[in-house]
Amino acid sequence: MTVRFIPELAGIVPYQPGLPIEVVQRRFGLEQVVKLASNEFPLPPFPEVKEVVIGALDRLQRYPDGFSTDLREAVAAQHDRSPEQITVGCGTCELLYLLAHATLERGDEVVLAAPSFTSYRDVIDIRGAVPVVVPLVDYTHDLEAMAAAVTSRTKLIFVCNPNNPTGTYVPSADVRRLVETVPDDVMVVIDEAYIEFVTAADREGCLAIQKDHDNVVVLRTFSKIYGLCGLRTGYGVCAPEVKQAVDKVRQPFNVNLLGQLAAVEALKHPDRVAERRETNARLRDLMVERLAARGRATVPSQANFMLVEMNDLCDPHDKVCGTLLSMGAIVRDGNALGCPGWARVTVGTEDEIEFFLDKLASLEVGPGGAGEGRPS
Repeated sequence: MTVRFIPELAGIVPYQPGLPIEVVQRRFGLEQVVKLASNEFPLPPFPEVKEVVIGALDRLQRYPDGFSTDLREAVAAQHDRSPEQITVGCGTCELLYLLAHATLERGDEVVLAAPSFTSYRDVIDIRGAVPVVVPLVDYTHDLEAMAAAVTSRTKLIFVCNPNNPTGTYVPSADVRRLVETVPDDVMVVIDEAYIEFVTAADREGCLAIQKDHDNVVVLRTFSKIYGLCGLRTGYGVCAPEVKQAVDKVRQPFNVNLLGQLAAVEALKHPDRVAERRETNARLRDLMVERLAARGRATVPSQANFMLVEMNDLCDPHDKVCGTLLSMGAIVRDGNALGCPGWARVTVGTEDEIEFFLDKLASLEVGPGGAGEGRPS
């Protein structure tokens, strides 16, 4: 092929999402499959949200509001901001790309933790920028080391809080110290895709940091606790100048009609969000307790997922997730996330958790396990 592509593509691996349940059922001839690989909330959208979406189906021949006016006004009202301080995108992933396009030139540096959300490296690489990687300490962001890694060439800092894939959370006071340490011309992007699952009292603290610092952007999504992954809608709280820059690089109508309407309605039900947060915390604790009873380690998480140790099973740890997949338990292989020997497992329903634990137990060697070899 003679078509010439940009050289930055050479080092980028396309994102590999978890397999859909239907695909796994067909591939392995399974009746029951549980998907705990993509950090989706296991319950559907709120009933009122579903009503709004269904009621809009006869309007799909029209373009959506290209400015997402109602959505931006609703988000602004919730967070005590003006609509000019709210930018929206096709999930937070699109906003990461847009912020990179608006800020990064070839050779610029971006400070980020590792392991963290894999898309950060993609948005850095596609711009020809330089990732400055700071290893996690105890599976948690080392914010002091990240601040020390800033140079005159630094344009962006990514902080994923809670961190994906580890689920660990850093207090907002620590994030504030980072922000107040770095120069004002360095944009600090705080990715809070999982913040609604956090039970710590300071979970809204980074919004206060953003209010005090125009170089801070806080990203959030409707994909997780609101159960709207399929509509791909996210937003950023930022300075008006940041919103204006994003508008210059985003595509027209980037948030679809159903996503806008569903998100506006979802924001009207904070009590439902609180209920889901409590449910997730209870089931997360249940998973940790059940895994610990079998001697299996986890990393303390404030999200709707956790790292589960996968060593000492009858398959080599780099094969365990594939074996679980063939048994109908879809989890995310930690080897692909920079966490060898672990799997990232989403908190599902009680039945889904029991299914996963049962399949995992069948791979264990020794008392209470399935014995030696691959399970039949």
